[in-house]
Amino acid sequence: MTSELTSELGCMTLVSGLLDILREVNGDEVTGDLIYMNFHQKGEYFGEKIGKVKDPQTALKQFIEYIKFCFDIEIINENSKEKEYTADIRFKSCLIKDLCSNQGLSIKNPLCRSTHGLIEGALSFMTGKQVDLDISIVDMDICQGTIQFKKKRDIFHLI
Repeated sequence: MTSELTSELGCMTLVSGLLDILREVNGDEVTGDLIYMNFHQKGEYFGEKIGKVKDPQTALKQFIEYIKFCFDIEIINENSKEKEYTADIRFKSCLIKDLCSNQGLSIKNPLCRSTHGLIEGALSFMTGKQVDLDISIVDMDICQGTIQFKKKRDIFHLI
């Protein structure tokens, strides 16, 4: 127990120190973008490990199962339309929130962008769709939001 606590404290001290430096040099917005992009790439890696799945509903369930070691996510509502699928989710536990609360950091900080990047990157890779996560409730007790799967945007209009 003591070694786990010491290890967690050491990791969080390192993370919060790096976060402080990044925020001081770049500001909150740029720091959040850097963290998002880093974890989006990590999410794509997770998505590749899980495998391609065309069905968003199946992909979401497989992803939730894959990351349950650090995020306990519950699907509370699903809606499927012609070419769009949305799911309301609730984070019953979250590694980022736990680390922040243990260090006395606000949970509304750039580290939360890591969760967005991870989820959007993995699910986008798995389904080949544009995935957007909107967290509408952020609280120390619960975070809740909506994941939306849409047809990928063709910004160059080549396809």
